[in-house]
Amino acid sequence: MRLTSLVLLALASAACSGERSGAPCGLAATIGPSSLISQFGVPRQTLSEPPAELPERVAARVAGGPALSAIIGRERAGDSLLVVGVEGAAPEAFTLGFGVLVMDKGGRARGVMLFQGLPVEGAPRLGTVTMGAVSAPLIGVEAEPTSYEQAECPFFPDSLAR
Repeated sequence: MRLTSLVLLALASAACSGERSGAPCGLAATIGPSSLISQFGVPRQTLSEPPAELPERVAARVAGGPALSAIIGRERAGDSLLVVGVEGAAPEAFTLGFGVLVMDKGGRARGVMLFQGLPVEGAPRLGTVTMGAVSAPLIGVEAEPTSYEQAECPFFPDSLAR
């Protein structure tokens, strides 16, 4: 039991050290999505309404999986509810449960994180995210990227937002 704890501590330490062996990004991809969800517990970080301005395209990341391109629009002209369409197929064992629109503290859209399961309880619905034939609730959070990702392992590659 004690050896297991030491191994886990060493892995977590390596993940935070900035080493470029590939393992840190793997650990960040596993730990980061839960860190992102924890941001809903921080006061004034949950989005209560959709941002007024968003880019047409953003990166969407399956929690613990691949990054895909996504298109953002509004449900109807003049409507504030968002519609996010994810391009590409989900990993085989993934079933979309909800999406999280991720904004930074400067008001810039970082991307959309896709999760299985139920949305964060009490988080206001900002719209809908669709992946293939599945549509799910979209909620949002505003947080500093350093609270959920490592700079050398970004969740939302800029190349997918074009």
